[in-house]
Amino acid sequence: MKKLPTLIFLFLLTSALCSSVCGYKQTETYINKDVNNALAMTLKRMPCDVVSADTIKCYREFITINEIRDTASIAMRSIRKNRRQETELIAEAGCGFFTVFGMSDQRSSGAIMIVALLWLIGSSVYAKRHRSELMAQGIAFGGITFNNNHFCAEHGEEIRFTPMQHELMGMFFLSEEHTLSKQDVCNRLWPKKPDASDTLYTLIRRLKPILEKHSQLKIESNRGKSYTLKDSRIG
Repeated sequence: MKKLPTLIFLFLLTSALCSSVCGYKQTETYINKDVNNALAMTLKRMPCDVVSADTIKCYREFITINEIRDTASIAMRSIRKNRRQETELIAEAGCGFFTVFGMSDQRSSGAIMIVALLWLIGSSVYAKRHRSELMAQGIAFGGITFNNNHFCAEHGEEIRFTPMQHELMGMFFLSEEHTLSKQDVCNRLWPKKPDASDTLYTLIRRLKPILEKHSQLKIESNRGKSYTLKDSRIG
């Protein structure tokens, strides 16, 4: 379920890209059909093997797409037929990617892209507002599973923490990268105590043996300013 919002966003994004490519290809086909038709009509009026200024002028008059009329051209291509080298005239639109893209119908892909972006924003906002609830639904880390405000070891036995240890472990599990600043912990656990550094040190010192017994987790100090809960198997 946690991956569902991401999968939906990727599906919408892929749909938008496919719709965009489809619209581009349809326009490209329409352009090629128009220039080829213009060349066929030109050769009926001016049958020749030499391309002159008059040929190009006549050719462009038969083109119905205004956006490519000034760039369309005729080129000579050498081909091999029946072991003989021959030349033929080919029509070229002479327009680039952005011209074709600008002419293509991108309304569907644009609408899907907007829906995808709104979904991404909405999912991000929801996840941020309900981070604690979503993570408390079940998160495993270092051999401990945190589910419905309970900590369990790998074999399913609930780990008994003191109220303060339980509160601190919950903060570790629900924080980003499992890192807590020393000041934030003190303000949360002992808001009325001016300096709770020693109390926090004692709490963590007594918590470490419990983690070593039931999991692969360890608590590391980051220059005395913060603490990080790490999986010892990862390093």
